[in-house]
Amino acid sequence: MRLTEQTRYALRVMATCARSHPDIVRVADVATDTGLTEFTVFKLLKIATKAGLIVTTRGRNGGIHLGIDPKLISVGFVVRVFEPRFRDCAPAVLINSDIKVFDTIEMNTARAIGLGYNAFLAELDRISILSLLEGLPKGASGENPRIYPN
Repeated sequence: MRLTEQTRYALRVMATCARSHPDIVRVADVATDTGLTEFTVFKLLKIATKAGLIVTTRGRNGGIHLGIDPKLISVGFVVRVFEPRFRDCAPAVLINSDIKVFDTIEMNTARAIGLGYNAFLAELDRISILSLLEGLPKGASGENPRIYPN
């Protein structure tokens, strides 16, 4: 699965806001912390506020904060917000459905891709934004363990 840089940036912004949750943070501080430009952050905020992920406050003491508890926001949810092709109405539902196809190979290929697609999203749904702030200790076998929501 291929994600856009915009989605990676959105995850960084969300994690930065989670670090300060429930406090309001200035967009300039988010830009500095993430290494993104303020323009890029504002572009992401347009999508995130529409989805209810971020709440904006105007004025002298204004800024942004998460609209949802960071323990409840999954990486999968953010991916679906920023990647329209990953929404529930996207091809995964069609690929995994029992649509009548005359070619058995085509039908089985579609099901196989659908299963992988759904497994990818299911794994992302298990990871919370808050867990992105945690270190990744090495496991006994030397590999990084999976990250799961708190």
